[in-house]
Amino acid sequence: MAATLSVCLLAVSYKTDYLDRFQGTLSFILHPLLLMVSIPSQSLDWLSKQTLGRSALLEENNVLKTDALMLKAKLQKFNALEKENTRLHSLLESSFKIGEQFIAASLLSVNTNKNTQQVVIDKGSRFGLFPGQAALNEDGIVGQITTARPLTSDIILITDPSHAIPVEINRTGLRTIAIGSSVKNSLSLPYLPLNADIQTGDLLTSSGLGGVFPKGYPVATISTFKLSSGKAFMHASASTIADIDRTHELLLVWSRRDPIPLLPGTTKTDTPNAL
Repeated sequence: MAATLSVCLLAVSYKTDYLDRFQGTLSFILHPLLLMVSIPSQSLDWLSKQTLGRSALLEENNVLKTDALMLKAKLQKFNALEKENTRLHSLLESSFKIGEQFIAASLLSVNTNKNTQQVVIDKGSRFGLFPGQAALNEDGIVGQITTARPLTSDIILITDPSHAIPVEINRTGLRTIAIGSSVKNSLSLPYLPLNADIQTGDLLTSSGLGGVFPKGYPVATISTFKLSSGKAFMHASASTIADIDRTHELLLVWSRRDPIPLLPGTTKTDTPNAL
């Protein structure tokens, strides 16, 4: 009886070893096939992850570009305000605080020739844009809207020969008019008196007169000037700070003027002057 049981156990053990070796050989043979079958699924999964990752990166990049553009536009005022503050005698007499709101738009077409300096953007009246609205890029003022259609708008550049913008010399506060010269990145200053205190490189900023362009944004720098004998004004030109050839997006700006009380916590009717 014991001998019979021993023989049965040896037979089962041999059969088990045989099955294990067979399974090992079979798995070795089928492994490449399993890898080939899984390749389409793995490839699809990898492609899906790559597509989603790229879409997320592109969207994040667009958001960061717009934020950077708006921050650069707001920073343009710092230099002008710093120098202007040295000319102000009493900040407490200011009765307005000025802030701007922006919306970004992309260029659709550019038309620059001797007679016309205009661009078309991809936003219009449906976004609240309106004729006369100021446009700038990350460097300075570019122009203003002339026509606002529902989905697009036309912008006349400050270099257009029919365009004029009120400016002031940032160093001295002298106000004048800059006119488009129809030359790329160039303005003409035909109304500077002969005794005007100007220097090459002087910064011209928007003066705010006329209510179209907000005060304090960079416009151009004095490039050349010369005195003209027998004339009341000197001949001067300026180079625009904003280069339209490097611009792909513009900012449209809304100026906001909110009256504030002279004394904190009071209204205009509560001030001593009103009483």
